[in-house]
Amino acid sequence: MTTITKTQLLRARELAAILHVSQRHVWRISKVGKLPRPVKVGKCVRWLQSDIETWLDMGCPSQKQFQKRKAAQNKKK
Repeated sequence: MTTITKTQLLRARELAAILHVSQRHVWRISKVGKLPRPVKVGKCVRWLQSDIETWLDMGCPSQKQFQKRKAAQNKKK
């Protein structure tokens, strides 16, 4: 089982700073499927830092495309 530390989970505020956008914009693009799928921890919504880094490296594809590419990369390993 993989343990996720606090630094690996990004809040909307932290993600907004990384992307240089407002928190509101983070919520908007997440809602329409332009960000990787977030993780829900209780009532909290967080994004995996590794997913965001990979998503940026891929050129910011849609959530659906990101999931497909990520699954293909995991199959190769």
